[in-house]
Amino acid sequence: MEFRLVSSLEKPGIGPDPEKMGPKPLYALGGETISFQLAFREKLSAEEIGGWGKDRAVTHFSYGGIVFERADSDQAAEGPEVRIRRVLPVMCRRSCNPDSVDEDYLFYDARMAPDLLRDMKPGEEIPVTGDWQSLWVDVRPGECQAPEDCHIDFVLEESASGLVLFANVQKRPAAEGAGEVLDSVDIRMVNTVLPKLSIPHTEWFHCDGIVNYYGAEAFSEEFWRIFRNFVSIYVKRGANTILTPIITPPLDTEVNGERTTIQLVDVELREGGYILGFDHLERFLDICLEEGIEYFEICHLFTQWGAAAAPKVMAWRDGRQERIFGWDTPSDDPEYLGFLSVLLPALKEYLDRRGLLKRTFFHISDEPDINSEHYQASQGTVRGLLEGCTIIEAVSDYLYYEKGLVDVPVCAVDHIEPFLEKRPPKLWSYYCCAQTKEVPNRFISMPSRRNRIYGILLYWHGISGILHWGFNFYNSMYSKKKLDPYESVDADEGFPAGDPFVVYPGKDGVPEESLRLMVFEEALNDYRALCLLESYVGRDQVLELIRREAGMELSFKRYPRNDKFILELRDKVNQKLYALQGVGPEGSKRG
Repeated sequence: MEFRLVSSLEKPGIGPDPEKMGPKPLYALGGETISFQLAFREKLSAEEIGGWGKDRAVTHFSYGGIVFERADSDQAAEGPEVRIRRVLPVMCRRSCNPDSVDEDYLFYDARMAPDLLRDMKPGEEIPVTGDWQSLWVDVRPGECQAPEDCHIDFVLEESASGLVLFANVQKRPAAEGAGEVLDSVDIRMVNTVLPKLSIPHTEWFHCDGIVNYYGAEAFSEEFWRIFRNFVSIYVKRGANTILTPIITPPLDTEVNGERTTIQLVDVELREGGYILGFDHLERFLDICLEEGIEYFEICHLFTQWGAAAAPKVMAWRDGRQERIFGWDTPSDDPEYLGFLSVLLPALKEYLDRRGLLKRTFFHISDEPDINSEHYQASQGTVRGLLEGCTIIEAVSDYLYYEKGLVDVPVCAVDHIEPFLEKRPPKLWSYYCCAQTKEVPNRFISMPSRRNRIYGILLYWHGISGILHWGFNFYNSMYSKKKLDPYESVDADEGFPAGDPFVVYPGKDGVPEESLRLMVFEEALNDYRALCLLESYVGRDQVLELIRREAGMELSFKRYPRNDKFILELRDKVNQKLYALQGVGPEGSKRG
C-alpha cells in the first residue's frame, strides 16, 4: 500500500495523483480547525492496474483510532481535538452546467466523486483499491487552553486480525519500534485566538429539509432536537446569520406548487382581524441564540423573480388550518397587503423587545425583475412598514441600488464589478448554480481551491456579507419532489452537483459534513486570519502581502489558479502571527 499526507485542497481519486505535503509544520490558531488528508491506495504494477484489478478491493486495513501519548502527562496541558473521517464518494449525475463551463473543473461528466465525510469507529475495515482514497483529518487546539505544539504519526501496525492504522498524537516524535510510521506532521500552535467572523454570513437554512427527510412534524420536540443539531454545525462551520421562516419561504417553488409548510408565526382569523402568535418563533430564536447565531434574516415577503404573488400563508379558522394566501394571490392584493400591515409592525415590536431588530434583515423578493411593476408596487407598500429596518436583496443590476430599491445589495460574484466601482457603503456577495465561469464556487466537480479562494477575495474587496442559497436544500429543482440527498446531490439533476447543500442528513438527526463545507470553513478562517494580521500591521501591508504572493491584482474573475498560492499565503500569514505572539494589535504589548 502507498500512503501520503496531502493538503485539504486535494481530491484524491479525481485527476492526477495528489501532491504530498512538504515537511513544513502546520500552524493552528486558537479556535481554528485545520484540515489535511491521509491519501492511500494499493500500489499495483502497471500491468495489474491496466485490467479489471484496478477497481477490485485488493486488500484492506482497519482503523485503530487516535492515541494520545504525552510526556509528563500529569503536568501537560490538554491536547488538541483530533478527528479523523473517511472521505466517501457520491454520485454526481449533473456535474456542471454543460453549456456554461470553463477549463477549471476536475470533471464534466457523470461520475462518483469524493464529498461525504463520515466518522469511523475503531475496528472498522477500510477497503483499499488501486484508486486513491483518503481520510480527512481535523486538528483544533481550542480557544482557552495553553497552546502546546504536537506531532502526529500515522502508524500501521500488524495485529492478529491484520493491518491496523493508528494516529499517535504526542509532544514529540515517537521512539522507534512503535510500528511502521507511514507519514508524520508537526502542528505548531499559535498563542492567538482567531477572531470571530466580523461580517454576516448566511447559508439559507431550509427547515423543510428536516421535516421531509426525518419525518419529524414541524415544531415538534423531535423537530427542535434535530434543528438544534443542524444549527450547531451551521454555526461551528462559520455561519452566523439564519433564514427565519416567519411564513413558508417562497423560494425554489414551482408556480402554483407548494413546499412543505414551515411557518413560525401562528395566524388565526377571527371576526375583526388577525390574531398572531409567536411561540414557535420564540423557540426558534432561543435555540439559534443559544447556539451562537448573531443575525436573523426574515424570509421573502413575495414570490421569487419579480414579486408577482404572495407566499403561502396558513391560518386557523374555526379550529381548522387553511391556506389564505398563495400563488393565486396577486402581490398587490388588498387583503394580503392588509395582512402585512398587521404582521410586520407586530413582528418589529416583538424583535425590538428582544433586542434583535437591529440585527435583523428583511427580504422582499429574491433576484427580482428590475422592470417588474409588481416588485416596484410591493416595494412601495412594504418599505413604509419596514421603516428603520434593513432590506437586503440578491440583485445583479446596479440600478436596484441606484433607484433605492434595496438598502444592502447582495450581488452575484460574476456581476459585481459595477458595484465595486461605485461602491455602496455595504455590499454583500453570493454565488449559486449560475456562477459557473472564472469566479469562485463550490461544485463537487470543481477543484477545492476554487472554493477556498473566496475568503481571500472577500478580504481583498472588503465585502460586507456573504450569502449562499443552499445549506440543506433536499428538494428537486422548484421543489417538485422531496429527495434523499444521499441519492441525489444535484436536486434531481436540476443544479450542478453540490450546489443545493453542504451537509447530509445523518442518522439520529445528526448531520454529516461535506468536504466542501470544511474547505469553505478554511476560506472563512483565511479571511479571519487576514483581518487579525491587519489589526497588527494595517490593511495596506496585508494587501501588499497578498499582491506579492499572487503576483497580480486580484478580482473575482482573476486570481492564481493553483493550490500553492493559497497555502503559501496562509502559511506566511501564520508565520507573521506566530512571530507576533504576545504583542497586541498595532504593536502594543499584551499584559
